[in-house]
Amino acid sequence: MKCVRAERVRIFLTNLIFILLASTTVAFASEQYLNTSEDDSGDQQHLTIRQQLLKLDKIKLEDQPRFKAELAKIKLLPLSQTADIEYLTLLTAYEHALQGQYDKVLPTLIPLLDSTENAEHIIRARILAVNVSLLSNNHTLAFSYFDKLVNSIPSISDPELLAQVIALAMFTYNQLERFDLTLLYERYINYQAIPAKLACRIRVTALDAKYLQPDIAVSETESLEVINLCIEARETIPANLVRTEQMRDLINNNDTDTTLAIYNQHIKEIEQTNYPILISRVKSLAALAYYQNENYHQALQLANDALQLAQSSPNNIALVEAYDALYKISKAEQKYQMALSYLEKKHEIENEFNAGKASQQAAYHTVRSEIELKNQRINLLDRDNELLFLQQSIYQEEAKNSRLWLILVALLGFITLILAYRGLTGRKRFKLMAEYDHLTGISNRYHFNNQAKQALKYCQAKRVPVALILFDLDHFKAINDQFGHATGDWALQQIVQACKQFMRSNDIFGRIGGEEFVIMMPGCELDKATLLAEICRDAIVSIESSSNEHQFSLSASFGVSGSELSGYDLKQLLADADKAMYQAKAKGRNLVVEYQQSEP
Repeated sequence: MKCVRAERVRIFLTNLIFILLASTTVAFASEQYLNTSEDDSGDQQHLTIRQQLLKLDKIKLEDQPRFKAELAKIKLLPLSQTADIEYLTLLTAYEHALQGQYDKVLPTLIPLLDSTENAEHIIRARILAVNVSLLSNNHTLAFSYFDKLVNSIPSISDPELLAQVIALAMFTYNQLERFDLTLLYERYINYQAIPAKLACRIRVTALDAKYLQPDIAVSETESLEVINLCIEARETIPANLVRTEQMRDLINNNDTDTTLAIYNQHIKEIEQTNYPILISRVKSLAALAYYQNENYHQALQLANDALQLAQSSPNNIALVEAYDALYKISKAEQKYQMALSYLEKKHEIENEFNAGKASQQAAYHTVRSEIELKNQRINLLDRDNELLFLQQSIYQEEAKNSRLWLILVALLGFITLILAYRGLTGRKRFKLMAEYDHLTGISNRYHFNNQAKQALKYCQAKRVPVALILFDLDHFKAINDQFGHATGDWALQQIVQACKQFMRSNDIFGRIGGEEFVIMMPGCELDKATLLAEICRDAIVSIESSSNEHQFSLSASFGVSGSELSGYDLKQLLADADKAMYQAKAKGRNLVVEYQQSEP
């Protein structure tokens, strides 16, 4: 069952080009390009090229032959504007992807992935790079670009572009079976600000996360709501993907009559999609339903049809379901040799699915580890460069003062420099000792309070929001008591490093107690602070103690408050975040809780 559940996530991988590629239209193009004046006689040809590019972007899935033909014509035109050249590069990459030429997509995207100054082009190129890398089973490269996309979420202001990135994050977390993060990210989608097609695909992804969690019951009303949303958006395939989940749940509950009613009502519509993955899935489920009704003839016909369709699509769960139906039918008809053959084939495919899932999980954790190691190396290089810069400055100063007639002056200046340097370094050393925590290197309580009050004063004057995250490590005293304070100190240092990599440069991070930490985020809304807290919570849970001689796990309970409810008073923000944090502990720890103002 674990294999089948994992593959129910993997079936969306094969649908990824359909579900996500169609959602990515350059946000700036529709308004900036179409609002350009038609009377601009000096730039008329340039205007026409921009409008043609935007039009092709919108029809790339609806009319692929026309998209390919007109794109070929534009490639022959002279393009002088950087924005047009980059837009054409994106559409060319989509053309390769839609034709299944995945080996050509990434080389085409290289000019856009990191070097362009247009943030929207970078994000869109990375979305396509993740999609194609996943389809090509290049999980390491996919997760590398995925990490960059997730880190860019706080900087995205356009609702549609933000929804596209979050949609990809939700899909990827479904792949990794982190369904809690899938549903968490859905909270930040503004459905009123995005197209109906994109809203349909995001709702389908979120619904799939609920179907795959045994402790969450999906009501028929909720499923029909998503289906109707997709039908109104003319998204036939996503709508019927939801129906397959309905059929699977009905079969598990032995409601074969309703299952077959759904099949008979929608099979013609499904076959008209010419989408073998969907058609084979529906027919394999119907075959299982007919088997339960002891209609072996109809079950056998549908199972063979599903098997023939599914064999043309790799990583298709319908293969497992079709072989399962054929095995059960052969066993019921006492054809034991044939039943054994079908059962062995089913287990063979399940083992392949399990191996692919293990490879994907390993690639994700490998990329996470490599990114952390890369950040550490960058910090070391920065320190080395700073030391080299100081050395060069000293050499240049010595050369300027090497003339004989300035020996005395240079000597006095050198002595003065030494004394001043000792004074400055001494002051700096004492200042660091007074303001920063010696163990973790972040602000202590005194310095955090001073910085936080200044930030609050500024934000209140400028009328910008402020959010505050307070977290306390769970059962930290037990680690100190069992393994010693040296191990406890190591854990505190690892936790600080894990959280710092997700923070902005103007965020204020402080240690205000033995195992209690606080983050103030000027200019940050409460919902985005909650998202950061969830990311930090996940990072703390993911800390490996294998580098330490003791094996143990770490977690923390988070409370989040914001100026919307708590105002700009530091004591009130801390008090409200503290209340939310203790609610998290009361609910079982290792949770993030937003402060909610109680009704009078």
